[in-house]
Amino acid sequence: MVKLSKFNQFLDSLITIMSAVLIFFIPLYPKFPSLAMPGTYVKIRLEDFLVAFALLLTLLRIITNKKKICSLKISQAIFLYWIVGFLSLCSALLITKLVTPHIAVLHFLRRIEYMGLFFVGVLAARRQHDTKILLGVFFIATFLVFVYGIGQKFFGFPVISTMNEEFSKGMLLTLNTWTRISATFGGHYDLAAFLSLVLPLILAVIFTVRQKIRCATLIALYAFSYYLLILTASRISFVAYLMAIFLLLILLHKKTWIIPILGLSILGSFFSENINQRFAATIKTDLPRLTDRLNAFLPQKMQVALAPTPTPTTIPSLLTPTPISTLKLTKKVPPVTPSPASKSAEEIFWERQQSVEMGVERSGGIRFDAEWPRAIRHFKKNPILGTGYSSITLATDNDYLRALGETGMLGLLAFLLIFLEEANFIVKSLKSRKIEKWKKLIISALAASTLAMLANACFIDVFEASKVAFIFWLLWGIIVGSIQENYNA
Repeated sequence: MVKLSKFNQFLDSLITIMSAVLIFFIPLYPKFPSLAMPGTYVKIRLEDFLVAFALLLTLLRIITNKKKICSLKISQAIFLYWIVGFLSLCSALLITKLVTPHIAVLHFLRRIEYMGLFFVGVLAARRQHDTKILLGVFFIATFLVFVYGIGQKFFGFPVISTMNEEFSKGMLLTLNTWTRISATFGGHYDLAAFLSLVLPLILAVIFTVRQKIRCATLIALYAFSYYLLILTASRISFVAYLMAIFLLLILLHKKTWIIPILGLSILGSFFSENINQRFAATIKTDLPRLTDRLNAFLPQKMQVALAPTPTPTTIPSLLTPTPISTLKLTKKVPPVTPSPASKSAEEIFWERQQSVEMGVERSGGIRFDAEWPRAIRHFKKNPILGTGYSSITLATDNDYLRALGETGMLGLLAFLLIFLEEANFIVKSLKSRKIEKWKKLIISALAASTLAMLANACFIDVFEASKVAFIFWLLWGIIVGSIQENYNA
């Protein structure tokens, strides 16, 4: 028994160390490929080996102490989701047969890998001191992500992208003037989702700190992270960030801070030409398309009508030069063809605006006309268990429709049950008198971050974005493990 006790203590310490390594390494290490998988351009990377080692340690520790993990309602919900996912996988391999077997198995194992970090975090946060250290390490990593992102934007730091098959081979790229930054992440959407996740945590910790230097440092980190979010020009992540901050301030009973913080956040976005152009293009192109989609499912009396866009009329300008008759000229002057360098700032602006509108229209078209209808078609083929992981390709840009198409109604309900249990845990923790105030602030921040993730999931496969998913489940585990110690005391 003494040897077993010492072995458990050794495992606990090693799991805490591995959690610190992961929460620092995962956001910072670019997506360099390590091993290729046939049939897909998704690569196995170095972080996957580190996660696998941490999961192995956690599995050994769970064997010796099942109660701490299995008694949690969130854990049980995750186990249920895995069981439904396994049934969906079996159905896909034996019945619908619309998947490549080894790719479907890989996608299933990736879900286990992502959510498995929840259990790593639970076992890592054995003491209050561990939780504070892990959060500190995470904030340092966030600052370094900002430094690298600024280096990309202004100093030519290389980009490692996974936005398409060619880039995912590990090509070193550089940004042009208008390309949105991705820092150490595989794409700007992933980086934006990560920042909408971390910003509520930073703000919550600011309210817990009393030392002026630490408070000023955290305020600076918050400003840096917000600026990086603006540089990504991600519309959904910016809206998710605003929603998360609003919820956080409500939970923290800081209602007087809502207008100043959200007001400054919205005001700050006006200094980003890129994000403003994308919001304007969204209203112009995507809103009418969404309205048409909605009207297709509504009765005639309930249909929504948008005000028609006024057609611009030509107004004579006093600044337009009056043409001079060529008959008065004694010498013909050859026409001058303007070079690209001679374009005015206004011409460049409107060309850029047109380019943004085309990009937004294409992005919306991919979702509304291809990816989302495809997920619905696969759901109809097997409404109970779906057509299996990977059956609707790598992206759906909506995690709920993706779950519905791949794992059916059972899979979607099992997935949503996890968040219902998390919400129950949040409410229970905030009402408990056993939990310290600073932990209640952190759990409130995690509730806000979860809202940001759920909002992002409406337009991004954020729970399949490896770096974001790893961090999300690991943070949840750390906070749950920390709070669970209060109940066990």
